[in-house]
Amino acid sequence: MEPMTQTLTVGTENAHLLPIGIVLFFSNAVDAALGKFLPDWRSYLPLGLGDHPTGILSHTVRTMQEYPKLTSYADFRHSSSWDSWWEPLVKYCSSPSTELGDLLSPASLVVLVLLVIAFRLLKAVLLPFFSSLGRTAGRRTHGRKWELDNEERIVKFAEYVFRFLFHSFISMVGIYCFFDKEWWDPQRGGTKNLWANYPNDVIDVGMIWYYLVQSAYNIEALLSLAELSFSVQFRSPLTEKENKWQSPVKVGWAKTVRGDFQEMMVHHVITNLLVLGSSNFRCHRVGSMVFMVHDVSDVPVDLSKLANFLKWKKTTVGCFISMVLVWLVTRLGIFPFVIYKSVLFESGLSLNSGVLSVEFYYCYRHIFIILMGLIIILHVSWFVMFLKMGYVLVNKGETHDLSEHKGGEHHGVIQTNNNGNGVAATGNGNGHATNGNHSNGKKKK
Repeated sequence: MEPMTQTLTVGTENAHLLPIGIVLFFSNAVDAALGKFLPDWRSYLPLGLGDHPTGILSHTVRTMQEYPKLTSYADFRHSSSWDSWWEPLVKYCSSPSTELGDLLSPASLVVLVLLVIAFRLLKAVLLPFFSSLGRTAGRRTHGRKWELDNEERIVKFAEYVFRFLFHSFISMVGIYCFFDKEWWDPQRGGTKNLWANYPNDVIDVGMIWYYLVQSAYNIEALLSLAELSFSVQFRSPLTEKENKWQSPVKVGWAKTVRGDFQEMMVHHVITNLLVLGSSNFRCHRVGSMVFMVHDVSDVPVDLSKLANFLKWKKTTVGCFISMVLVWLVTRLGIFPFVIYKSVLFESGLSLNSGVLSVEFYYCYRHIFIILMGLIIILHVSWFVMFLKMGYVLVNKGETHDLSEHKGGEHHGVIQTNNNGNGVAATGNGNGHATNGNHSNGKKKK
């Protein structure tokens, strides 16, 4: 067999000769690892594994260098003369199809770091104010005793006020900027437009900054989730009594940890991978649809949590009903049956531009299919949780946020009397109401 010295590809008519995507991905990874040292490694494979085009490891994947080049800041700055140092920077940030459209480019990474810091600083200013509002509202509704026993809830209240404001704002921005786009309109071709002229389509300035802000928020949300979930203690490496070695850092669960921490952590990790990956592969149109579906559905979720914090039963019921309906339409309707369906069955239209090779398409397509599929599974699991919450609400007349306490809010449950006034009832950890002091579901000693 002759050593393979050039990239051999198959056309769309011979796509059936390609192995499954994970095999293409593995073959591409071997190329990346051995390409410079052993470019003809396929010639040493037995059993015809490297024989093109029938060998399952014989196919090479062309790199993204064939994508249209995005304008770098250096090229933009040297393309003209400027009167000041800031003028090209402002012009660059307001120009389409720049490297800011790729979140993995150096320019975007710098902006992302600055935006994440800006989010952190903004929260450092706003969260204490929101906590004060929650503390005042809780005291007026349930009394001073409730305020003292629910400091963790007050901290979470501030976080959810911030989330509600962000999701409301970014939802309006997304609807204003993108809802009239052709990929939302079935009369103009609908989701087939997601792949029209891909990857040669222009990345608008609005899309670039929409992605940057969304990515920064999701990265910051991941950091906030970790802060709310873990407590870190520094201690002596020697135990006090036995002088034995121990880890100088102790990591444990914080009192503010969510009941659905595992689901939320997986969701945040997958979301950040999808955001970074979709920008790198120029799938901004698809990403904007996913953003809008999530943001719009998050607004009633945040409202429900805020109403449940205050135990305003009628308000909580109204928010809960709207949350379930919006979740059904967006995350269990539009996301799987419109967006995901397009990725599964229409994304092949992206090959029409002639930029992508068939190998490249099938190599990376399955990554997005798997990650988006996992997101849908999480959406279904949360919806089942909503149904459980609805069951408790209908049958027991109690509003329990199972995403915060999977076993139910046994501690600090606020039951509602016929007049709609909150009556505090504490729990002993076994789900039985007791009268007396409480903290985190256990009796105080």
